[in-house]
Amino acid sequence: MSRDRHSRRHGNSASHQNQNSHQNQKNRPPRHEQNTLLPHKSLFRPSKSVMVSAEQIQEENDAIRVFKDQNKPVCPHCKQPVDDLTSAIPDKASGEPMHFDCALEILSQSESLTGSDKIVYIGQGRFGVVAFERDQKHFTIKKVIDWESKEAHAPWRNTLCDLYSQTK
Repeated sequence: MSRDRHSRRHGNSASHQNQNSHQNQKNRPPRHEQNTLLPHKSLFRPSKSVMVSAEQIQEENDAIRVFKDQNKPVCPHCKQPVDDLTSAIPDKASGEPMHFDCALEILSQSESLTGSDKIVYIGQGRFGVVAFERDQKHFTIKKVIDWESKEAHAPWRNTLCDLYSQTK
């Protein structure tokens, strides 16, 4: 005689299951009184001191706009105003903000590039001469060019960070 996992030996007979389900139904509240939702989880609610009013946000945006209008530096390379300081990069010699495209232009004039080579920004104030083999996913960095000093930060960047910082 073979027994499977649903046999009487394990207490899972059909009559035993019916008895258990009948007893459980007696102890349960009526269906309309049952909470069918998931268990209540507490929601994160920031304290009132953390919340920022719409007026404060508008004041900060106005301050950023005024700062941008008053402080449009001139690019040392092309002598045009730098409208977007967030995409500017410090000039290698003076540290003043310059257009990112102007920095690329300076580097492309000073570096000798072969057919598949390009100058790209690789992060942390560095550019690289990169050779793309087949497509944009497969490349080799041939040369790393340090553009910004790692120790010195331009003062105009600190002012910019103060305006956009989310922590006070």
